[in-house]
Amino acid sequence: MQCRPFERKVRAVNFPFTQREPCLTVQGSLRKMVSVMWEMAKLLIATTNKGKLREILAVLRNEPIEVVTPDKLGITLDYEEASDNIHLVAREKAIYAWCKSGLPSLAEDTALEVDALGGLPGARAKVFFGENISDAERWRGLLKLLEGIPMERRTARFRCAMVVAFSEKNLLEAEGVLEGLIATEPHGEGGFGYDPVFFVPSLGKTLAELSVEEKNAISHRAKALRALLPDLLKVLRET
Repeated sequence: MQCRPFERKVRAVNFPFTQREPCLTVQGSLRKMVSVMWEMAKLLIATTNKGKLREILAVLRNEPIEVVTPDKLGITLDYEEASDNIHLVAREKAIYAWCKSGLPSLAEDTALEVDALGGLPGARAKVFFGENISDAERWRGLLKLLEGIPMERRTARFRCAMVVAFSEKNLLEAEGVLEGLIATEPHGEGGFGYDPVFFVPSLGKTLAELSVEEKNAISHRAKALRALLPDLLKVLRET
């Protein structure tokens, strides 16, 4: 089979073929041209937390973004959190990752606010019950603090601050919040962190009982990322 005349487009983009070459050659050249034109922008996800990374990747799966990780780049992000302000921490982490990688960098910080504890453990949820301990030890510590408190007073929320840094001063920021209750006992095998004891009344399940897709439909982190996404894609296209 011979190709149909393609003279105008050949002249416009300098395809490396003539109109009489086989269609297979035309299609191959078109694919190469399109792949160059639509080369995906890179975005560094500034986390080594596999659970967070899995959820973020699921949201970005169908977007024209090449997601890279610190491990893939061979860099270590040894930023030390020195503030209880999740917005400040997210900004500093994103800028730090941008400085080390030279790539647009997404970072987030999350607080667990339990009303019966005056908002604790807050931004220090990861280390509140001790450093270098398991997730199970963390949520067991939380359940112990809430012993005897009835379900209606166990209201809580995850609050996520998310930032993308394109430079030190060029930032995109968003916040996502998920309201719920702290269960009296753990349920579910999925998720990470405090997910086994964070109960979502509208679903009648803890976060650990949800699939990644179900969790991303409601979670604080996914809400923040979806809020950022339109502007993120716009800036990436322009850079």
